[in-house]
Amino acid sequence: GPAGRARLGASRGHSRYAVHRTAAGSPHSRRDLRLTGPPTMLITAAVVPGPPAFVAELMGSAAHELDDLRHAADSVVSQAVSDCVAASADSAISDAGSSQLVIVGPGEPGEFNPLGPVSFASFGRDVVVPALVGATDLSSQGEHGVTDGRRLPTPLMVARHLASRDVAAHPDHADLWASARWVTTNNTEARALGESLGKDAAQIALIMVADGATCHGPKAPRAEDSRAPAYEDEVCVALASGQPDRLAQIDDNLGRELGATGPQIWPVLIAAADGDWVGELVWSGAPYGVGWAVAAWRRPTTDMSVARA
Repeated sequence: GPAGRARLGASRGHSRYAVHRTAAGSPHSRRDLRLTGPPTMLITAAVVPGPPAFVAELMGSAAHELDDLRHAADSVVSQAVSDCVAASADSAISDAGSSQLVIVGPGEPGEFNPLGPVSFASFGRDVVVPALVGATDLSSQGEHGVTDGRRLPTPLMVARHLASRDVAAHPDHADLWASARWVTTNNTEARALGESLGKDAAQIALIMVADGATCHGPKAPRAEDSRAPAYEDEVCVALASGQPDRLAQIDDNLGRELGATGPQIWPVLIAAADGDWVGELVWSGAPYGVGWAVAAWRRPTTDMSVARA
């Protein structure tokens, strides 16, 4: 079928992983997006793709084809936010600084404020994601996701949809989402952002939104490229490994040639995640000719159970 299969199982920096494939802006500076204030520490990260197809209402009768992908994304996003909530409440570390949720997508460096309603009308159906519960600072957001005249990039629109799903299932997550930072970045700016996330004080949960190669099979958005499956396997193995060095070994130039957006933001995770983490590849596939992966990275001392309810 068109949907991928769940890839369940964690790794602790081992050298081999089994990865089975499915057949086929606000007023902040737009150039310096490094977090300011107290030093920060990344405690958990989730990786999800950013297709509008996540929004079931846009898919009509085909919506069910991506149910497993939606469930996997909901799981890793919910767990990342839960980890951040728990870190904030933990008496042993709560004095070190506040908790912060940071959502990162690929694109020209910028920061957005998508707390109000977000419309997917540009994708053919008048679907509007409601304002986030608890959001009060909507001063820089215009109608349906426009921030200071800049329309919300598609990856952040999709993340915003996931945010509403998470808050609906976990009302106690609302405050973190309401105070989250929503940024786009790429290349050297991405590394600078990652370095600022990797320092120690505030507890950071990172949600990264990126797609893989856009040339899997004859129905892909771009001309089919025989190099795409091997590239996707390498990405999946790196995400499963929990090793920043493994992720850094991926051929970024090849990824860009294949239309992947991951190379724009992988430097954030590579720079922020010190040492080996516990990686879990939860889902991967290319159901519509684009490589998508869902993964979670957590510090080895963190409980590895991923919520799937």
